[in-house]
Amino acid sequence: MRRVAITGVGVVSPLGMGAEEHWAGLVSGRSAIKRSSRLANQGFPVDVAAEIPEPMLRDQFQRLPRKQIKLFSRVMLFGMIASSMAVEDGGLRNGSVDPSRCGVFLGTFFTTFDFSVFFHWMAEAESACVAQTLDLGKANAYCMTSINPVDFSLKTMPNLAAGHIAIGHNAQGFCRVIADGCTGGLQAVGQAFLAIKEDKVDVALCGGAEAPLEEFVFLNLCTLDFLARTGEPSRLCSPFDRSRSGAVLGEGAGMLVLEELERAQSRGARIYGEVVGYGSAAGDAMIGRNPARVEAVAERLGLAMSSALREAKVESVDLIAANGDSTITNDLAETRAIKRLFGPRARSIPISASKATHGHLISGSGALDLITGLLALNRGTIPPTLNLRNPDPQCDLDYVPNLPREKEGMRVALVNAVGLFGESACVVVRRVVED
Repeated sequence: MRRVAITGVGVVSPLGMGAEEHWAGLVSGRSAIKRSSRLANQGFPVDVAAEIPEPMLRDQFQRLPRKQIKLFSRVMLFGMIASSMAVEDGGLRNGSVDPSRCGVFLGTFFTTFDFSVFFHWMAEAESACVAQTLDLGKANAYCMTSINPVDFSLKTMPNLAAGHIAIGHNAQGFCRVIADGCTGGLQAVGQAFLAIKEDKVDVALCGGAEAPLEEFVFLNLCTLDFLARTGEPSRLCSPFDRSRSGAVLGEGAGMLVLEELERAQSRGARIYGEVVGYGSAAGDAMIGRNPARVEAVAERLGLAMSSALREAKVESVDLIAANGDSTITNDLAETRAIKRLFGPRARSIPISASKATHGHLISGSGALDLITGLLALNRGTIPPTLNLRNPDPQCDLDYVPNLPREKEGMRVALVNAVGLFGESACVVVRRVVED
């Protein structure tokens, strides 16, 4: 089996564009979570989020094919920009990769409609006989004659986000979307790792992208018992704290270049580290109704972590990049699963959860946390878990609260992602040290 190196990273984050700006925001303890006037003006019950400012996003359009920008939905923009950053960071030049041996693996979940186009369609399709009732015949006729397919069809297909990345970088191997919600980005990295390890491709662009602040998506998420609703915006997301009451959404993408290790070494690429283990576990819709839901989620995450570590064959873990989504169930379940897996060693492993700085990016979060873990290993600094002022007595591990911590010599990181129904994914990365 072949070894798999990480040679490039790209970040589109509410904290900033690119890995350096994102990292600077993390270690400074700055939070991008704020009250959103756009969400508030539209009457949503939740109006706190981590948004990417439009000027910051538009500054990156020069990375994209100019004539195609109009084809991209917001999540496609995030994925395209982050993948272009990762390719540039990895030093991959045109013609340097056999297109048939290059693949795309992208975690993304939600499809989005252009809000104004959708409501105009509804108005045009209203029945002439019964007010506020859709006339299906008029609706279909209007779709066929008056709606731009770019707005109403081509921007709503989640596989096109991966397709545009593949087209943009001439990746003709695998082109796969993993629509698995909160674990999707980490699942994408894991599947890319397996494809390279098993000699299916030599290079893969992988990661996650999500735009959960789009109106229809945000409305959907507001109906779930998932988001925090009241409190000081910058302190509303508080992983492992006694006062935590739910997640806060963010938007963006994290993309990585994975490459067969010997190939990367032969071209003199900078190697951030290597992926050495991957594990996952399915969720269960009944977990939401299970009185023992913490135990059920802990069991699923424990399966994923143990599987990843078993494949990695590492002697110790120096850092855990936690899911830490600030929900009462998942934070407690993650703590319980770590204790169960590592035993007495659990208390000596530093744990960092970064969602209090940039929000929960759903499919983008796992990949972004993996990039954060890689940077921490290489720079000897652990980003803090913000807003951890009054720890939950049942969450009693070393979460690196509020301030970054210097720790030289770290080599192995375990990265966790957990969804709403216990679905879990874990990836183990190791910093490559010259013998």
